[in-house]
Amino acid sequence: MMRGAVTVVLLGAVVVAVVGMNLSREPGRIDLNWQLIHEPAPKVLAEPLSNGTIVQTITASGKVESVEEAEIASQIIGRVVAVGFKEGDAVKKGDVLVQIDKTDAQARLDSVRARISRLTSAIDQSESDLVKAKRDAGLSSKLAGRGFSTPTELADSYTALAKAEAALAMSRNELTESEAMRRSSEEEVERTTIRAPIDGVVSNRDVEIGEIVIAGTTNLPGSVLMKVCDMTRMRVRADVDETDVLLVRPGQPARIFPQADQLHPIAGDVDRVAPQGKIKKDEVVSFETLVNLAPASMGDGDPSVASLRPGMSVTVEVEVRRSDDAVSAPAQAVVHRRRKDLPDTPLFRDWAERSVRSPGEKARDAEVRYLKVMFVVEGGHARARPIEVGLSDERRVEVRSGVEPDERVIVGPFHALDVLKDGDLVVPVATAAELDQPK
Repeated sequence: MMRGAVTVVLLGAVVVAVVGMNLSREPGRIDLNWQLIHEPAPKVLAEPLSNGTIVQTITASGKVESVEEAEIASQIIGRVVAVGFKEGDAVKKGDVLVQIDKTDAQARLDSVRARISRLTSAIDQSESDLVKAKRDAGLSSKLAGRGFSTPTELADSYTALAKAEAALAMSRNELTESEAMRRSSEEEVERTTIRAPIDGVVSNRDVEIGEIVIAGTTNLPGSVLMKVCDMTRMRVRADVDETDVLLVRPGQPARIFPQADQLHPIAGDVDRVAPQGKIKKDEVVSFETLVNLAPASMGDGDPSVASLRPGMSVTVEVEVRRSDDAVSAPAQAVVHRRRKDLPDTPLFRDWAERSVRSPGEKARDAEVRYLKVMFVVEGGHARARPIEVGLSDERRVEVRSGVEPDERVIVGPFHALDVLKDGDLVVPVATAAELDQPK
């Protein structure tokens, strides 16, 4: 009997001790832990906040293209009789690229020229006829005044004069029409010789001798014979995701990473952003953005630029925000915890109320929503702090509020941060080498 009473008293004392220790962990929080034997406190890497430069960037995929390029097409229908260049050849403005058979066009031009010659002679004849008609009409008028000519003869003379004037006017109009036809025929003959519109390199050739080329119409595209690109001026046409496009502005610095040589990025800057997005597969909306190579990167002295070719795949990294003196911590120090797993204190309640809710989130879901926190070392325990973050890059994140400058933030190791809870015992160390040292 006595032994049973002693056992009950001892168990009660243990319960009271455990409850007391848990109540002392955090005011206003009851979190009972019935383990009598605890695991040793883990070592954690802790360091204060520091000031430094943070550069926020966005990335987008794109293709290299020439700033100036020309698709060479025919403006007439005809058979190709000569092709002056092949792919990869350099050309100068005015060089003959393709020659189309000019036999038919030359024949039409010769016909028009003959007609002009005939009309010129016809005009000379009409002018002579007009002079004679004027002389006859004058003579008939004098004779009629003296009574030697009948009214019919006088009327006939004026009719002949009017016909001579009309014939001359008609010949002159036909000559004007023929002159226009001559200019059109000369242009058609000229179009049989296709010349390079710019200096550059033949990047693509789709024509061979003997093929029939056609001219483009409204509903029928014409034959594209070849493409000439100015290889000295290059740019990138990138597709920026709609979630990032509001951060992109003309003039922002950028780095271009070719897929063929990602170790040597090329400097550039944003030229312009398309005002309207385009829908790609899977309903993804992107905005076409042009990125020019920076002037310092142009020229033969930069081997990275010299290696670029139109159509190459690249990744563009655009610097959208920058802070040269940001209060920051390593990015891995920011962790996410559900509201119900954090202390029920006024600090966290107020912070949760101020946090922006996601669309469609209901009030009853507040306890399972995730908050951004950092853990700081306080008296050998890890204490969660709700934080407001700003800019971030691959390594660091700006801390705008929530952590004091003199507090040490727990930044690792990852496996410890992943399971860390508010109030856990920790052993802070200053360097990563100390983590592997025995306790």
